[in-house]
Amino acid sequence: MTSTLAPHATTRFTPEQRTGFTLPAFLRKAATTHPDKVAMRALSGEHLTYAELLELAERRAGGLATLGVAQGDRVVLLMDNSIDLVVSWFAINLLGAVQVGANTACRGGSLAHIANNSGARVAIIDAKYSDALVDVAGELTTLGTVVVRGSMTEMPWKAVALDDLDSSGGTPPEVEVSYRDPAAILYTSGTTGPAKGVVVPHAHMHTFAAHVVEQLQIDSSDVYYVCLPLFHANAQFMQVLPCLMTGAELVIAESFSASRWLEDLRDCGATVTSLLGVMAQYIFNRPASAEDTHHRVRRMVTIPLPSVIAEDFERRFGTTCIEAYGMTEICLPLYRPAGEPLRPGSCGKALDEWFEVAVVDPDTDEPLPDGEVGEIVVRPRYPFTTFLEYHAMPDRTVEAWRNLWFHTGDAAYRDSDGYYYFMDRLNDRIRRKGENVTAYDIEVALSELPEIEESAVIAKPATEGEDDIKAYLVVSDGAATPDHLAVLAHCTKRLPYFAVPRYLEFIPELPKTPTGKVLKRTLRAAEQSSTQWDREEAGWTVKRGLDHPVRRDEVTRQP
Repeated sequence: MTSTLAPHATTRFTPEQRTGFTLPAFLRKAATTHPDKVAMRALSGEHLTYAELLELAERRAGGLATLGVAQGDRVVLLMDNSIDLVVSWFAINLLGAVQVGANTACRGGSLAHIANNSGARVAIIDAKYSDALVDVAGELTTLGTVVVRGSMTEMPWKAVALDDLDSSGGTPPEVEVSYRDPAAILYTSGTTGPAKGVVVPHAHMHTFAAHVVEQLQIDSSDVYYVCLPLFHANAQFMQVLPCLMTGAELVIAESFSASRWLEDLRDCGATVTSLLGVMAQYIFNRPASAEDTHHRVRRMVTIPLPSVIAEDFERRFGTTCIEAYGMTEICLPLYRPAGEPLRPGSCGKALDEWFEVAVVDPDTDEPLPDGEVGEIVVRPRYPFTTFLEYHAMPDRTVEAWRNLWFHTGDAAYRDSDGYYYFMDRLNDRIRRKGENVTAYDIEVALSELPEIEESAVIAKPATEGEDDIKAYLVVSDGAATPDHLAVLAHCTKRLPYFAVPRYLEFIPELPKTPTGKVLKRTLRAAEQSSTQWDREEAGWTVKRGLDHPVRRDEVTRQP
């Protein structure tokens, strides 16, 4: 079996159709059009047809209604990837209520913040997260009822078993849900303050999905494999909803595993999938095999696809990678155009029919010429196709939308052909030897070393101006700490000379937000450690045109 399949007819949604973009409308249409077709299944074999999905979602909505959940109310979901999570989300939206996706890694203050900021009175959780919720009981201001999937334990709130909720016999009220109504609040971790709750209307989340349908050319014959966490926008809006909108089949994995990824794709018959962050690199780092093309995946969204492996990745796995750029707040306004060749490092062109995109000076908001690095700013051409606000954070909302553009905080440039190239977060930009350096490319190169679990690269002020580069490294469990010079040699082979770190430091773990984002400001503020290794002090340097480090005294002796 290979990924060579007949071309699909492209399904296309227009901006004029957005007024019909609501989850209840698409769910009921799918149940009518494809009643006996499998809508979703777990790798374990559990599955629901589209008719069964609607029936269970309506029963669960009726149960939630008996708990007092009504249109506009918020309901927290603290659950692992499962069919039950999706059914709960759909049930909430059938009531015109708002699902609040909580990262299952949240504990303590971060979990309390989500519950309190959203104002949720009801939560649906997996039993394994009961203790985490109980631990912050004294901090919660609105929560009154908890629905539990799995074993019940004593709680300071009214507790209801999920099975009992489904069999309560409640009838969901008939409500009119508009494309303008809030459908979700998803929390994006801030590195300088509490997580912001992105309020997503129905039209916004389905606009996300509509573009994925078009770019991946999804139709009802497709099988979409999802291994990203379902509390994030990528899995919800770019994977679940495209299936709902086309009648395709969704296959839900509990989590991502680089070692299991290809096997899962083959076992479930996937034809499309998505990768995010370092996932593509982790997969590529595994030993190559002649069977790497033995799957049915035609296309996959890869955000990002590291430029150093881009062409080899497509060739090795025999598939087309669709690069893109976006955020929970603004959909994905940039995509690699369908049918155009891969441009390693680019995140595509603007979807001009739907969005305005520009690169501006971050200090003045004045547009910059092609080729010059600035901040990506975005605004929609149609209302309700981006987020409504940061929930209960009006100041942060106004700040993000200053001068009538949404400011992404990301550094990028556009080339003369209209392709955009993401560089880094603005605060993480590195300037070295007159070149703009992206920390991400260095981190990708470091991840190729099997001894390195993860890394974070920052700029350090250089005495001659511009920046020096420092890499913080975390060693993989069970691995020996690699020699500094070996790391330097690897970077010299894999990176431009000006991007090779001067400083290396091994640390037990990287500081992170509750949602897993590395706190680079903490690393930048850290005092110099005695364990920091400086290649210059150690007598080594790197030179243009050489793929290995050289002794500084050898360079000095050259005529």
